[in-house]
Amino acid sequence: MIISPPFLPDHAGQSDDAWLDTAMAQPASRLTSTNAPEGSFPLSLKLAWHNGIHIQAPIADGAYLPVRAVADGTVVFVHSPTARNAELDHPLNYNPLPTDVPSAAWTSDGLLVIEHKTEIGAAGTLATEVVYYSVCMHLSSIAACPRTGVAWSVGNAVYRKEELGSPGQIYGHDGQVHFEICCNKANLVSLTRRGPDWVDPLALTPPAANGRTDSVFGSLYIYLPAGTPTSTSRPTHHMRSAGNPGGAASPASDYFPPNTLHAPLWVQIAYEKGRATLTSYDTRGLAVGSPRNDSRDDYVHRANASTTANQSFEYDLYVASNDRHDALDAAAQATSSPSGWFELLRFGRNLGSDPLPANAAHWRKIVTSSGEIWADLNAQGTFKFSDADFLPVMGWNCFDDDPAPTDQRCDSLHMKTLIRDPDPKNDQRMQVAQLARRLGEAEVRKKLRRAICRFPSEWDQTSIEARYGWLEIGDSKSTDDDATSAQKWRRFVNHAKALSFPELPQAVLDADWRFHPREFVGHMRRCGWLSTQELAQCFPRKQLHLNGGSFNSSQITWQTAIARANEWALPFNRATRKYGVSASRQRLLHLFAHVIPETANLSMVKEGGGENARYSPYYGRGLIQLTHLENYKAYGEFRSFKRTFPSNNFPALGWDPDTLIARDNRGGRNAENCVDSACFYLVKRENMLNHLDGGISQTDAITASKDVNGYVSIENLNGLDARLQSIIYLKYVLLEDVTRSATEMINFAWRRNSRKEAVLDAQGRAVSTGNPPRPLMKYHLGQHTIGVPLDRQKP
Repeated sequence: MIISPPFLPDHAGQSDDAWLDTAMAQPASRLTSTNAPEGSFPLSLKLAWHNGIHIQAPIADGAYLPVRAVADGTVVFVHSPTARNAELDHPLNYNPLPTDVPSAAWTSDGLLVIEHKTEIGAAGTLATEVVYYSVCMHLSSIAACPRTGVAWSVGNAVYRKEELGSPGQIYGHDGQVHFEICCNKANLVSLTRRGPDWVDPLALTPPAANGRTDSVFGSLYIYLPAGTPTSTSRPTHHMRSAGNPGGAASPASDYFPPNTLHAPLWVQIAYEKGRATLTSYDTRGLAVGSPRNDSRDDYVHRANASTTANQSFEYDLYVASNDRHDALDAAAQATSSPSGWFELLRFGRNLGSDPLPANAAHWRKIVTSSGEIWADLNAQGTFKFSDADFLPVMGWNCFDDDPAPTDQRCDSLHMKTLIRDPDPKNDQRMQVAQLARRLGEAEVRKKLRRAICRFPSEWDQTSIEARYGWLEIGDSKSTDDDATSAQKWRRFVNHAKALSFPELPQAVLDADWRFHPREFVGHMRRCGWLSTQELAQCFPRKQLHLNGGSFNSSQITWQTAIARANEWALPFNRATRKYGVSASRQRLLHLFAHVIPETANLSMVKEGGGENARYSPYYGRGLIQLTHLENYKAYGEFRSFKRTFPSNNFPALGWDPDTLIARDNRGGRNAENCVDSACFYLVKRENMLNHLDGGISQTDAITASKDVNGYVSIENLNGLDARLQSIIYLKYVLLEDVTRSATEMINFAWRRNSRKEAVLDAQGRAVSTGNPPRPLMKYHLGQHTIGVPLDRQKP
């Protein structure tokens, strides 16, 4: 799933969260009755349900940025905006703010609704599909579809980051839009796996099973019951003791064995750019102590270890998993593999099939109310989850208890209880005015960001009077006579009808479960699982390849791209998730930029002519092709292939790479291991993940190429022309860059000819070598300037 915000300001070195806050900033103006920003979610003026949030468009070069599609999809509804005017009695000039002198306050009525279909994981071979809608309202203009040249219309395919229109006005405030995210009940269940049930945040029940496995992304969350084994010193073993399996404590009887937790905890593990940050929470989701950064040195004593802990545990996961496997005795190693330990460290559980001892301990240093200790996160009674589970303890909750669900007034007792003054002595705390004033409080706004609420669309014109009838009396002043009250009501109804539509698609009306848009976008950006359509777009439609001394163009069609995406999507997603590559779209970009030339667009998973290579039979196999015996040995030992799949055909290896990776380029392959071995190489190669996280400049791309192909001179890097072009192309597919032209010029140093040329001496004569003598050949350095084709891969 790839998603971005509706505005794309410059990143300017910000973290993703900080950038999203800039891209989706709400207006600075606040409602006097709530002290909350105008157009907040899910409640606004007079405690009325509000579908989304108002966003103040960022400015670049003196102009508001355009509104863009947040994901690929299909346009299902469009309304072109009404031309702005200054007529005070025009329903779009309705001014809800009290003023002594009537004034026009224009509200733009341009609307565009997009249906998005994507994937967030898979159960076996069945993709976990999700359908949701993004709604952009108050547009002052509708942009032209790039493929038709005319304004967007129903049925148009739309791609992420394409321009939808211009931000308009909301009650006279320039450069603003309303943005919302919604889905129906079935897709809410697919998305969250927890369904629409509300959970009492003050009485959360302990989990009784692990979370979902079809979709796993973002942070990990591990529940530790009272009685979980702990240690005040670095553990010297990685197997659970038979005498202390964990989970044996009884808070009711106040019995706790020595070296155990006395109270349950939740532990969050967040991996990002090398760091593993552990944060502890109590059973109500309140932080315990301060987050800590993990280090391999917290778990394994090495003779030459630095006195300063290296806080890059994510980059050390490969080494740490081998540390734990190697620390076992021979009997325990027979049921173990470093790969199994790798998954335990990354996910808190083994999602794959590689062996892991049933009594494996997952020791991590955590924070408790009394300080830092080591705890076994895999002890009996522990349960594991991820951001894909939308955990109530992390604030996620569903609100569906409004007794009048067809109107726009919030009568949800659960919602009112969430936002009310926590002081029980305040006997007025459930009154509407007091509840409304709470909406501006920081702690309330934080809670509301993870509220998933069911209520009707405010854009449905067919039920305006029914949905807003409660305002007919509530909006009147005590000094208003009947005629004044009736006039106020009629002006509001006319305004509401001018901003609503009688012909909204039923599927949009049925999508009545609503997310906080900023929270949804930020949360789902952590999901690195690519749908087949998204993966297919990663194949550049056109590329230039050095042939002799000039560049020739090659092309891959959509039919070929989508066919290969269908073949490779599942193994690609599973392996990139396992090794943390899909945790960052920049890492995915580098991986795919290397895989494209390495495999001729996923068509070659065995080195051509490898049988004749001097290192045969250990020639290249897989997506980043394993080559040479030592690399095959390392991979086989990591996966424990020698024990699990022994073979006499490769005596120096002990397992058969023809069967377990690839035999030929005609379909004789194990697709799962072709991708797994490639991602294994990324995490095994020292500093490579760090290099992938460094950036996407030409220097970064060359460094990544050398990590794979060796630190040779640049003219000896095979496929560099395709890799540099792929980096440029993929940043427009996977990242937030917006294409401005059909090509992007690059200048780079590489071999001047695709074929080796003779070496000349100082007098210009060919140098010979060997007996009998033959010309000495090499690649000569040259400089190239080419225009990288940016043709989008699409049907």
